Amino acid sequence: MRPLTLASATVLALLLVSWSASAAPGGKKRRQPTPATAAPTAVAQPAAPAASEAKPLSEALPSPWRQWSDPAGRKLDAAFCSLIGEVVTVQTRAGQTHRLYLGGLVPEDRAFAHDYAQRLKAKSFADAYVKQASYQIDYLIGSTLVGKGQKFNAPATDEQFVRRIYLDSAGRVPTAEEARTFLADATPNKRANLIDQLVYSPGYTMQMYNWLGDMLRVKDSFGKNVPAFTFEDWLKDQLAADRPWDELVRTMLTADGSLAENGATGFLLYDAQMPLDGVSNLLTTFLGANVACAQCHDHPLAEWSQKDFYQMAAFFGASDGYDEKSISQAKKLAKGKSSGPVLPKAGVQRIASANFFRMVDTPKQDLTFPKDYKYDDAKPGSAVAPALIRWSEADKKNPAYNVDTTNPAQLREEFARWMTHADNPRFAANIANRVWKKAFGLAVQEPVTDIDDPKKASNPELLAHLAQIMKAGHFDLREFQRVIFNSQTYQRSASATPDLEKGPYLFPGPLVRRMSAEQVWDSLMVESVGPTVDQISLRRGDDMKLLALPGGAATPEAFKVVMDRVREADGMAALGGGNKKKGGGSEKGLISAYEGAKPQQRFGMILARASELPQPAAETHFLRVFGQSDRLIADTSTTDGSVPQALLMMNGGIGQLVSDPNCAAVVSASVGKTPDEKIDALYLAFLGRRPNTGERTATQAALRDGLALNDVAWTLANTREFLFIQ
Repeated sequence: MRPLTLASATVLALLLVSWSASAAPGGKKRRQPTPATAAPTAVAQPAAPAASEAKPLSEALPSPWRQWSDPAGRKLDAAFCSLIGEVVTVQTRAGQTHRLYLGGLVPEDRAFAHDYAQRLKAKSFADAYVKQASYQIDYLIGSTLVGKGQKFNAPATDEQFVRRIYLDSAGRVPTAEEARTFLADATPNKRANLIDQLVYSPGYTMQMYNWLGDMLRVKDSFGKNVPAFTFEDWLKDQLAADRPWDELVRTMLTADGSLAENGATGFLLYDAQMPLDGVSNLLTTFLGANVACAQCHDHPLAEWSQKDFYQMAAFFGASDGYDEKSISQAKKLAKGKSSGPVLPKAGVQRIASANFFRMVDTPKQDLTFPKDYKYDDAKPGSAVAPALIRWSEADKKNPAYNVDTTNPAQLREEFARWMTHADNPRFAANIANRVWKKAFGLAVQEPVTDIDDPKKASNPELLAHLAQIMKAGHFDLREFQRVIFNSQTYQRSASATPDLEKGPYLFPGPLVRRMSAEQVWDSLMVESVGPTVDQISLRRGDDMKLLALPGGAATPEAFKVVMDRVREADGMAALGGGNKKKGGGSEKGLISAYEGAKPQQRFGMILARASELPQPAAETHFLRVFGQSDRLIADTSTTDGSVPQALLMMNGGIGQLVSDPNCAAVVSASVGKTPDEKIDALYLAFLGRRPNTGERTATQAALRDGLALNDVAWTLANTREFLFIQ
């Protein structure tokens, strides 16, 4: 157990006092810089935004298709998707995604990748549109505040902003050097420049994956040892390629085949054996439709009826995700009761688990009302006709509702087209509301799982405007966040958690919030390893793809073909027993599955970003202790504090990691020429700011009394200020 020395206790106490004073209402505020574009701060009517001719998006790009080549002459016909760091993501005409390393391509391809990446950035929202759309956010909020006799919070300091934007856009705190560089920048548009830099960084993809992992219930295994690694890799590829949200969701809802063949099937296959629960989940996740109760009876608190639910579920009534016949054949084969070659039982089971959760559509829609159905609008046990829910009479003329329900095999496609249509009454508003909560700590309409009536939003006009921005950007989540981050509302000092029983929170600024479990872990990783941790990528789906059965056939011959293929590719690990431990299992054996830099291992931990560890982590892992979701139900992560969290920070492996002399933040600070430079470096690394006079004096005294720099690092990591986003 690490002892808490008198010197470190003194520093810790001073830091806690400092944090409480700066965060508490009425506390002494630091000097506030003047923002580049002022938004209303006083209780006065804000000026309406001026009309602008700015177009949301620039002109079309040239063709992204190219024959990519390496120096050995091997070629790949694929379209450019993205360039993040040294990795180019491309997609073939068959829809397969590949990651190519710049260093392994011919010079012409490297030049093409760099050029196209710049063209993509130029095609994003024009600066004029970002300013107009973000100012409209400020105007709508300012007008509401004025009407209630309230005002905006003071602008956030540069120190507050740099830490906040790194956490919200890259998922981790800035290093001392990153913070120092921003604070020293004297250019007037440095905040906008940093936003653009971070949303095109590897960290952006990682933190978006963490955020979506909670929403989409991303898990290594769906139970019964069914691996979902291809789904995880597919989702990372979509985020790296900046796939628009509507396309990403539409692909998940219409994907066919097994997990071994098509990672996009993972979302629907999660609920393959509980299809009605799956429909309820997707309606709540993608539309904010509160339907769970309507699965069994008319909803007592919403307009949803049980008939409504079943009519929506009927769009999936011709779809099947669990191949019982093939599983039965595989069981016989594993027991040696089938004709043909004798095959190893473990191999047969592993191949079966990767193939027999399979999305297919049949020629018949066979969903029926339950036998105990008790309402007069349908007969118990009768066939259900697919029909879409309408939120208002105006929806009858809505082009999104022009769907064809006559072909059962196409019902999923018709449903997905309606759901992701730009004119769907809830799709754009739902994702905009969720992303807003990600940045501000509270949604415009709470809870995010129930936005059936937008009039209940704290600011209905703001929610409508956010939905319009989402549509204008063609559901590009990166561009949408650029607008939010550039608003003066986002760039204001944070408020304490409001008492919503006294009225809605009107967003004079973001809320002070504790980091998510992933943000805490990823921040400690960058402190311990440095920014190279952003280059470590875990990919485990490639071996799983080798397990795809030809044509999905459950025959001895087909299984033998797969086993021979695996042996040929030297991938026998794919036929192993798999990870059966609860909650994500052990991290042992993962090292060989990493791309880019190999992660370090210290104090029994793999030092990689949360997105590059088992999903979810084991129950005893730091991530789970700090509130990472178990991924059984969507949106169940938590930021609640606990005694085990404090003990883990002070005495666990993570405490040893931070206080280790090899900790990257400590090593970086040690090169300072003076004690003050060393102290500044640690404060910048952990808190995003330099120490105030009292903190500096106390830390200098502690160092003179024998406290080491790694002890100061450990102390800073254990403060509340480190854990919270101001």
